[in-house]
Amino acid sequence: MGASVMIWFQVLASGLSLSGYYALLSLGFALIFSTFNIFHIAHAAVFGAAGYIFFGLTRSLAWNPWAAGTVAVLGAAVFGWFIDLLLYRPILRRGGGMFSVFIASLGLTLIFEAVVLALTGGSLSVAREGALQLVEFGSVAIRLYDIAIVLIVGVLYGLAYLWVMRTRTGMAIRALSNNEGLARVVGVNTMRTRHSVFLVASALAGVAGVFTAFDSGITPTAGTQVLFIIFVAVLVGGSVNIFLGALVGSLLMGIVTAVAGFINPQWVSVCVFGILILLLIFRPRGLLA
Repeated sequence: MGASVMIWFQVLASGLSLSGYYALLSLGFALIFSTFNIFHIAHAAVFGAAGYIFFGLTRSLAWNPWAAGTVAVLGAAVFGWFIDLLLYRPILRRGGGMFSVFIASLGLTLIFEAVVLALTGGSLSVAREGALQLVEFGSVAIRLYDIAIVLIVGVLYGLAYLWVMRTRTGMAIRALSNNEGLARVVGVNTMRTRHSVFLVASALAGVAGVFTAFDSGITPTAGTQVLFIIFVAVLVGGSVNIFLGALVGSLLMGIVTAVAGFINPQWVSVCVFGILILLLIFRPRGLLA
């Protein structure tokens, strides 16, 4: 097998790994948006917070990566829950609309980035030390880490699917997504459901943040950069089936960004926003709608 073919196999493997990050973020974003109609820009800050918690615990305090990752994911879940508790709900209680919530979410994300930039100087923060182990399949070498990411994301995706489709809380989520007013009438506990959605969605973003900090590293603006990609991924998949939609959209965006980044990093933004514009023109409800 030629060297160029092997390189492209490795690029595609990296794309599948990226798809895993995007799938977790997209699913969390889609859960919040489809259930409560909140365009949760601060999802980017939750993602970034998990990455920096993980980096700090592993590099500064020399924690075991598994313990540090667990704390980082829990921290992300609590952070996302606090954003809703202390920011979104007070705005809505006082008569603010969804646009006010959007602006507040954007403002919080920019504040988070500014604070982290001041503390870190904007440097790349990579939690791991040394090279990642490779696994050889014939003449093709793939990082063991990429394989692990695909497997872990598959398990988490399956658990999230069972949670939404097979539990009482999941039934409440589906009811709120379809008709919030009717769901309230039939006795759905909106507040408890809201807590659950923000905790789970933020935990998923936290896992993606940990993966990113361990692999390529985290920067203050990493969250907002990836947010545009997951927004396109959610738009690609549409809202008819958020699980299948987020997965299909994330697979597409993972491969597109990996290939574009390999050719020329500047092409990543061109491809992402090019796909976004084409979708808005020709398939505004998504490819699966």
